[in-house]
Amino acid sequence: MSERPIPSLDRHWKSPETEGAASAEQLAGFIEDDRLRRLFAYWCEKRAGRPMPSRADIDATEIPWALSQIFLVDYAPESGFRYRLAGTEVSSIFGRSNLKGMSLEDILGPEKAAVVAGRWMPLVEQRLLLCMKGMVYLPADRTPIGERLMLPLADAADGPVTGLLGMTVCEWHRGEVAEELKLSRVKTLSVSMIP
Repeated sequence: MSERPIPSLDRHWKSPETEGAASAEQLAGFIEDDRLRRLFAYWCEKRAGRPMPSRADIDATEIPWALSQIFLVDYAPESGFRYRLAGTEVSSIFGRSNLKGMSLEDILGPEKAAVVAGRWMPLVEQRLLLCMKGMVYLPADRTPIGERLMLPLADAADGPVTGLLGMTVCEWHRGEVAEELKLSRVKTLSVSMIP
């Protein structure tokens, strides 16, 4: 994929329209794609009375329908975000066969990695779930319009966020895309708001 910058699109990524959701039902209502709804239900089930599940609770054999589009990212304060697993569709977007062990900077370079880390850090710091619609990847020669769900994971029941489970579904558009489709709309929800 081409690395040419598209300033007008970068604006949508750096300043998305973010709004908190009042409840799990409101967040679920914002999610349009059935696969993302299924992943949200799976994550909720794996919580088992805790604020969020651990990485060990996520079993790929239980979600075969999602494998090509999901990603698991580890987070540590000293090293940032590092991919543990990325489905084939996710890896191929970045021109790779496997993202395992790679940091955001390894994949995107320092400038774009900083933008993505800036979007992901509130999930870690505030223990948030996130659903976004619109432009879901930083574009190059095509514009990715779709939906993404990101769900926090914690190794200890009441511990800090140590990873993220995500899934992205999108369609790639060439040529002009309506400005309103490019806008990234984001809803977040604290794990404390989920019964």
